[in-house]
Amino acid sequence: MTATPIEQEYVLEELKHLPVCEINWPHLTELNVRSRQTSKPAHYIVKMCRKILDKGLPHNLHIFVNSVEFTAKVIDLAELAPAQVKIVCSVSGDNGESNQRKLGEDYPIGQPSDPVRKINFYTSTSFEGCDIYDKNGVTCIVSDGNKSHTLLDISTLFTQICGRLRDSQYKGEIIHVFSTTRYSPEVTLDEFVASTKKVLAEAVSYADEINQLSDTAREKTLSKIKYINEQYIRIEDNRLLVDKNLANMDIVNFKICRHIYSTYVNLTNELQRNGYKITCHTFSHIIEKIEDKSNARVTFQELFDEYHRLKTTQPFFSLESYEELCTQIAVRYPLVKQAYDELGTTQVQALKYHVGNIKRELIKRLPTPTEHKIVKMINATLTKQTPLTKSEVKATLQRIYDDLGIKQTAKASDLNK
Repeated sequence: MTATPIEQEYVLEELKHLPVCEINWPHLTELNVRSRQTSKPAHYIVKMCRKILDKGLPHNLHIFVNSVEFTAKVIDLAELAPAQVKIVCSVSGDNGESNQRKLGEDYPIGQPSDPVRKINFYTSTSFEGCDIYDKNGVTCIVSDGNKSHTLLDISTLFTQICGRLRDSQYKGEIIHVFSTTRYSPEVTLDEFVASTKKVLAEAVSYADEINQLSDTAREKTLSKIKYINEQYIRIEDNRLLVDKNLANMDIVNFKICRHIYSTYVNLTNELQRNGYKITCHTFSHIIEKIEDKSNARVTFQELFDEYHRLKTTQPFFSLESYEELCTQIAVRYPLVKQAYDELGTTQVQALKYHVGNIKRELIKRLPTPTEHKIVKMINATLTKQTPLTKSEVKATLQRIYDDLGIKQTAKASDLNK
């Protein structure tokens, strides 16, 4: 019995003949996925950790990511002290020593049942079958597009992780931090499935031909083959066996790594198909740009649209303050805030985000004498220290007069005023 059934098409061949019963639970918990797309998942998690610690937030962060290297990187970048961190990862076989080396001796590997800390990390060893109790716990799932082993099947592992925190007041809120994969989109999921099925059919046909030989002929034939260079085929008891499970596994892995996480749209569709409610969209790549580079190239339209989105889509649950993100934009680009507050989104869009037009419109609304408005518009429009023809000056002044509703024909000599 499983709480996360795989799609029937890809169930193990050995189980397909068994009857399937579906249980309809009477009281399901609705899960809201707060989706955060970012090109640098580790840096985003670092910011979350520091926000919780530096601001003294009551939340405890439970980060599920199947990578000890990722965990070690976050601990280093966030400068987390050992007393602030709990780490749960594999200790079986050689994994224990290897993982401990990656983390450093100051950060011992713990158990899911150990007392919670402010920041808690879990690899796949804790994705299923363990109970974590923390009333202030917040679940954060990380999928790094550059690390295929961190990409999770939405219908199985993702769903299992969502149930690990048993008694949290935030158990219905899941933060999913992810970056998309960088695989070539040249092969679609449908094309890969068709190709795999073709290879599988050829393997079945080849195995049937070999297996129809007499026992003696088949034994001689197979003895001369050092290894079978055919996908999904192996030798067992002097016969060729086709493993359809391997073909299904290839399709599932392709779907996860090369399809679901290839675009934000695909991931959103997969989450919704599995019953999740997506209540917050991509993390701001604009904020990432201006945070990472002081001279980042961003257009006024990009900045304004992002400012508008942050102002109008404040989520119910978030560790980050959208007002703080808006302030970052406003401090660096004050015209964005001024245009949003004084003109509004509809007017800015009507002006086609043109900075010059927006500045003129803002000047028109100043509670100052007309002559002052004319001077400010001239200052904002005409280039300095550059020769201008009389016709250019007259045309610019006429546009200013027209904008201000002044019924007067512009002359170059008006500049003397």
